[in-house]
Amino acid sequence: MNARSVQGEFYVKQNSLQGRYSLRQIRCVPVMGRVNRVNSQYLYVRVAEHILDKIESKELQPGAQLDSERSLSAKLGVNRLTVRKGIEMLVNQGVLYRVPSKGTFVAGPKIDQRMDLVLGFSDQLISKGLQPGAEVLEVSVVPATKKISRQLKIDVGTPMYYIQRIRYANSEAVCIEHNYYPTTICPGMDKQDLRQSIYKIFREKYDLSIQYARQTLEAVAPTKDEAELLHISTHTPLMLLVRVGFDSNGHPVEYAKELYRGDRCRFVILGDCPEGEAPPREAFVTMNFER
Repeated sequence: MNARSVQGEFYVKQNSLQGRYSLRQIRCVPVMGRVNRVNSQYLYVRVAEHILDKIESKELQPGAQLDSERSLSAKLGVNRLTVRKGIEMLVNQGVLYRVPSKGTFVAGPKIDQRMDLVLGFSDQLISKGLQPGAEVLEVSVVPATKKISRQLKIDVGTPMYYIQRIRYANSEAVCIEHNYYPTTICPGMDKQDLRQSIYKIFREKYDLSIQYARQTLEAVAPTKDEAELLHISTHTPLMLLVRVGFDSNGHPVEYAKELYRGDRCRFVILGDCPEGEAPPREAFVTMNFER
């Protein structure tokens, strides 16, 4: 496995998924019984830590409903406003979620996305015991823009398949995909069942494999339409992943923009000392890597 970072961009080589990684990395300070009133300005943080202790000890399982604010206030010896602020902090971190008129519940662990491997969304979920799903919003043939033509080294106006999908993990919407592929590399792609893994279709129907990728990652705010598609508020952060995928000959064949829910996903980047000869640098480096 090779992983290198050049000017903030990640270059990865396909490899098998190895090892297991914790789905949550939260540092907690145990709180026993009532909240200690030392440093009272941080009482809401101690309330949040108390709830996290319950979650990490498995006393509160994913999907479990939290006690009411009144009940927690009485148990911890703090006012309801402090309890509400502590809960709100965990909601913003994706640890808890609210259901109107029902209450506050424990969210499932965040979904790890490996950035050091070229591994499709479906394969990543399956490796974690989750059920992937997809809803196809649009499939069309569009001309390559100047931006896409620069990234894929093709002529402006080259026919491209544009595929927009919502991706699901155990029936929960977590990602919006915007994918572009030259029609010449996958003729008839619009006739395929695109509810399944596109990488699987490439392998089985076109004898094509995405071997390398250059990816960038940044935080963005969702638009109103994006928030509606993912069933989140416009205040929930998204992680924008932009990828150019290369085949085994080093030819760029994929341009993708993927928006992941920041409250449900996180990205894992593993680095090690590269061994052996790396892929030819000139096949990947583009100084103007754009969104």
